[in-house]
Amino acid sequence: MQNELNSLNLKVAAVRHKEKGFSLLELVIAMVVFIIVTGSIYEVLHVAQRSRSLVNEKVQLSKNVRVALNLVGRDTYNAGFGYPLRNTVVLPDNIIAALIGIPNDFDNTRDTVPPIIVGNNVTPNTFNTTAGVMTDQVVFLFKDSTFNLVGSIGPPDNRVSQPLNINAATTTDGIDEIVPITGSNSVCRINDIFVISGNTGSALAVVTGLGVSNAVQFSNDDVLEFNQTGVGGPLRGITTPASMHRVRMVSYFVTSDGILTRREYANAPTATAAQNSISEPLVYGVEDFQIQYVLNNGNLSDNPSAGANGIPGDADDVQANLAQIRQVRFTVNVRSTNLDPAGQPYRVSMTSTFSTRNLGYDAN
Repeated sequence: MQNELNSLNLKVAAVRHKEKGFSLLELVIAMVVFIIVTGSIYEVLHVAQRSRSLVNEKVQLSKNVRVALNLVGRDTYNAGFGYPLRNTVVLPDNIIAALIGIPNDFDNTRDTVPPIIVGNNVTPNTFNTTAGVMTDQVVFLFKDSTFNLVGSIGPPDNRVSQPLNINAATTTDGIDEIVPITGSNSVCRINDIFVISGNTGSALAVVTGLGVSNAVQFSNDDVLEFNQTGVGGPLRGITTPASMHRVRMVSYFVTSDGILTRREYANAPTATAAQNSISEPLVYGVEDFQIQYVLNNGNLSDNPSAGANGIPGDADDVQANLAQIRQVRFTVNVRSTNLDPAGQPYRVSMTSTFSTRNLGYDAN
């Protein structure tokens, strides 16, 4: 029996003697392979993460710009809607230039006011790292489609905006007064901008009061300084039959610190001389904002009214060219404050073109 146990132990020892583990070299090779594979996977994940961050940042920038351009496009489409295109709409000399910061004209007569007013390279942009960059601005005028709604209330809402037919303007104690033929001034508000049109032309004016006998009053202390009252003023020169309609005056521009802004003038009951407009910031981090105009002859211009020499404010200006605008092209360049992996800020540039669908005909 003892001999059998000894023989079994010898066999087990022989089997164990043949078993081998990993050598040190094999372990080192396995670890190196593991590190290489793990490093490759990490680098792939890191590249994917950087790509995702880049895409997310640019998507957010692009989204902000697209939302802003949607607003710009809406007002571009509306430009000239219900606005007298073939009648001369007048304002005191250089009032618009002073209000929006464009060069004065060369004469001292009353200015005509087209439905699109161009400001080419008028605002310095200190947010742009390139010195001397100047951004554009534009102003649109169009009928306020919420004014004096007439018709049945929905659903659907079949009401449409109608002008007020008016009597000729009179002047009392230095204040021009207009009384609607309907006998009611209830749809008018103080600080509203109106275009008053008749047989002898049109004028823009801002309501300063609602007087007795339903008179709509226009005095010289309005928030935009549009009004010129008295016998020699534009309102007294408009003969009947005549009408008045509230208009909206909207501008787009970039502040010097890089904020694309939509500004609407007056038309706010709380507006004062110190606050004659309401501004709405749309996009931050704007490095450049350029506007070009496609005319009805297909020409592309930075400023159609500037004349042959391209310099606004001199004797060769052709203001009538602004009525020939058929499309407006906007280019917005935006820079993020965040940096990409290379240490550079994220940037997005977008260009959109919109039709001025109301300028080809007189919508009145």
